[in-house]
Amino acid sequence: MTKEEIIDKLEMMPHPEGGYYIETYRSHKTALINKNDIERNISTAIYYLLGEGDFSTFHRLKFTELWHFHYGCPAEIVEITPNGEVIKTVIGVDILNGQVPQYIIKGGNWFAAKPLTKSAEDYVLVGCTVAPGFEFEDFEIGIAEELIKEFPQHEELILSFKK
Repeated sequence: MTKEEIIDKLEMMPHPEGGYYIETYRSHKTALINKNDIERNISTAIYYLLGEGDFSTFHRLKFTELWHFHYGCPAEIVEITPNGEVIKTVIGVDILNGQVPQYIIKGGNWFAAKPLTKSAEDYVLVGCTVAPGFEFEDFEIGIAEELIKEFPQHEELILSFKK
């Protein structure tokens, strides 16, 4: 399977953060989020694909997101916590060498991702589940210059994921 075949077969579209996605699940039930007094679907899920040269730019969600590795090459997820700690995680199937098949990104952390490709044909297909459910109003793409002001010690890292 090629990247293009998967995008076509799954009817994926470009994601604002980079890569391609398609929503696969949105719970019919909703819940009131007491902290923010807003109503959200209980959970949502997408397929998300990154190929050679693609990356997910730094962004953050209000709520926790769970990534599930499905197919392809491994991917590196890079987070910057509110206190400036950098966390790097490789999602994939090589568990004995430190990769993880699923990973939790805490709401409020800035994060970015890229496939660890070895050739132009490589790509990674993951699933992303958000609970409470994803809404674009809970999603913020980072502006590199603002992130650098907040985390000057990570300027090189931030710029490596700049669109």
